[in-house]
Amino acid sequence: MKKKKTVSQGGTASTSSSQPVQPSPAATQPKQAPTATTNGFKAFILLVAAVISMLIFFGIEPNKLWLNQRILPYWEDYKEQKLNLDLEERKLARYQTDYLFAKNVTSFFEKRGNANKVLLLLPPTDYFAANGLQIHVPEPAVFYYMTGLKTIWANSPEANKANWVLTAKNGGLGFDSVINKQVLQDTIAAFKKFKITL
Repeated sequence: MKKKKTVSQGGTASTSSSQPVQPSPAATQPKQAPTATTNGFKAFILLVAAVISMLIFFGIEPNKLWLNQRILPYWEDYKEQKLNLDLEERKLARYQTDYLFAKNVTSFFEKRGNANKVLLLLPPTDYFAANGLQIHVPEPAVFYYMTGLKTIWANSPEANKANWVLTAKNGGLGFDSVINKQVLQDTIAAFKKFKITL
């Protein structure tokens, strides 16, 4: 039998025979899909590795302290607070006397109807202690969060924009509107003599 020459697309001559061409062994074996067992085993190994990593992470002393003092107390608070969803009671339970102080200060301006126009200069906690008052002054951001009243501390570069000042007077709180900018500067300087802490 005579073999025919054919030209392949690449331009080279090849011979063809009547016998079928056998595929290579690599081409005949079907690709196997990964089994569910293999994926499940990999997921289990990753789970075990993640758990061990977390145990090591929270076993280190600073992280353990952080977990015990910051994360777990929130969970305990949540279990109590979810039973009572009233916002005011929850704020009072969380912030206690800080919240009462902030609400009392804000109520003064709400009764006057100018709470949304006030920027109140707050004295430091040490100032109140020196004047015989056991009042902790929340930082301005927390004060605003609790009441919506804008406040500022003496160490802020914007302190000279305050239009009201809170002071201690006769064993209580005194509210003074800012009329004289020089008096405001003197008050800011007096407040700065005390340590301002959160």
